[in-house]
Amino acid sequence: MTIKRYNSEKDNTIVNALKENLSSRGSLGNMGASDILEVFSIFGQANTSSLEQARILVQFPIDTISDDRDLAIIPASGSVTYKLKMSNTPHGQTTPENYTLVAHPLVRDWTEGDGLDMESYRDEEASNWNSASSGTAWYTAGSDYLSSSYANADVIPFQYSQAFSEGTENLEINITGLCEEWIKYHKGNATAATASIELLQNPSGSGQIISIYSHDGERYTYTFITGSTYSINNNVYLQILGTAELTAGSLENRISSDFGGKLTTVSSGGLIALTQSVGGLHGNTIISSSITNDTASFSGFGGGTGMPNYGLVVKLRDDYEDGSKQRSYYTKKFYARSSHEFFLKPQIEVQWDSSLKDDRNYIIKSSSLAPASENLNNVYYYNRFRGSLVDIPNTGSNLVVRFYPTLGGDPASIVQSGGLVDTVVTASKADTGIYKATFAYSGSQTTLNDVWFKSDAGTETSLVTGSGFTVYTDDVDVSYSIPSYIINITNLKSSYLQSEKATFRVYTRNKNWSPNIYTVASQTAPVNTIKQMYYKITKVSDNYEVISYSTGSTPSYSELSYDKDGSYFDLDMGLLEKNNAYQINFVFKDGPNYIELPEKFRFRVDT
Repeated sequence: MTIKRYNSEKDNTIVNALKENLSSRGSLGNMGASDILEVFSIFGQANTSSLEQARILVQFPIDTISDDRDLAIIPASGSVTYKLKMSNTPHGQTTPENYTLVAHPLVRDWTEGDGLDMESYRDEEASNWNSASSGTAWYTAGSDYLSSSYANADVIPFQYSQAFSEGTENLEINITGLCEEWIKYHKGNATAATASIELLQNPSGSGQIISIYSHDGERYTYTFITGSTYSINNNVYLQILGTAELTAGSLENRISSDFGGKLTTVSSGGLIALTQSVGGLHGNTIISSSITNDTASFSGFGGGTGMPNYGLVVKLRDDYEDGSKQRSYYTKKFYARSSHEFFLKPQIEVQWDSSLKDDRNYIIKSSSLAPASENLNNVYYYNRFRGSLVDIPNTGSNLVVRFYPTLGGDPASIVQSGGLVDTVVTASKADTGIYKATFAYSGSQTTLNDVWFKSDAGTETSLVTGSGFTVYTDDVDVSYSIPSYIINITNLKSSYLQSEKATFRVYTRNKNWSPNIYTVASQTAPVNTIKQMYYKITKVSDNYEVISYSTGSTPSYSELSYDKDGSYFDLDMGLLEKNNAYQINFVFKDGPNYIELPEKFRFRVDT
């Protein structure tokens, strides 16, 4: 399996749109149970400057993704890509063109709600434009989300964007970095960010300001004055005391009190050390100060890793949403998680390339006519014990391979992947119990035997002898020929259960193979390995592409593996809707061209 999908666990549309009377707003409206999600900006409907907006809240089961990584269902960080995918909903209203949608990580928890009314906004409950949940208002109307106001952009982007030209495109955004931070937090590996404020001397005169955010977007502004301390909402006017130390102590007390424990503070002299109470990289940044450097020293919050998973807000980019273009963008709709459309719900799609390219069936002798990369061959060892692949104990990076023309004789000289000529190549672990050795060979031998050793402090212990292989000299074509293959899935069943995880074995041979009677009687048909071949899965009833060819994608999640017996790929039937028929197609690469094979293979997924 090289693709896994996780549907959203909650989603909602929030709006501050005007109701039918064009005077009151639907800011308390909840649409958490609707099967549609909506984004828009309406300019000038009630008057020449009126503005109405709609945004989407969506959250995914990161705990399940994290657990699947622990079970090795999905690979480790660095080997996998996460895509946020939302499917366009056709509708009869106007659809905007030439705009950009952005997704920001949310920094507060929220309740989905059971509202349905997307017209009159009569289902009033949280979450909505004003509140994250019942009795808990957003600090900023329209949702609290990560921004450059209070987090370090060098750690992770604050927004992920996609431009829409026609307006009806699906949303597909790479959010790999964000998902890794969510997973890190779920595993308990998050660290809190820290910062410091040092008042070198009392602020000179009144009116100088320090502004601080908490991790969830709450903000307090501290203005130094010569009079008595007082506050208006989140604006604190703090009296300058006799010394910098006294003023710092007063500021520390206010921070501890105002943020209610969200920031822990330690004061020493004029220095205040601040730490997030919640591990994670978002929040807690001193965003502005009018105090000069010779009066105070500031260390912005940094060092935090991981992020609590509160999901995302999907909205029009600010310049398309805020009315500055003096035009409307109405309306972009997506399918929600409650939709009856199995494939079109909001999802995180996890993609990776697990294809194995085992050349044991066709080892090529190096040629000056090919680039160095094409002269490299891969041979694999599959360590099966009691029917399962298991790692070889205590090998680490000490697994090496030698190639012998005759077992018991001297090893052949080979070229390692870095160009070094030697008689040994260091193997690498490709997957659980699977090991790979990469080399080039330019000698005169036509057969070689691979022997795998454990190397420890210069002492080699033989572990296993491979099946050996023939070294071929590739044919030289003197005319332009178009490759043509016969292909078959040798183990295809007519139907599968949705709970199955199937491995499809794909046989390919050159269509121009012309056996004589002796060949047919004495030999099996040859396997012609296609080095770059991809599969596609479509739903037969409407030709919907469930899994597309990954020819232009990184990672190449639909590329086939191959070994001495032919090509193969894994498919999790849980990706497919039950009680439907599906079709498999194949395409292969020849030079710069991709050629689709005419054969089509069908199967059903049943309950």
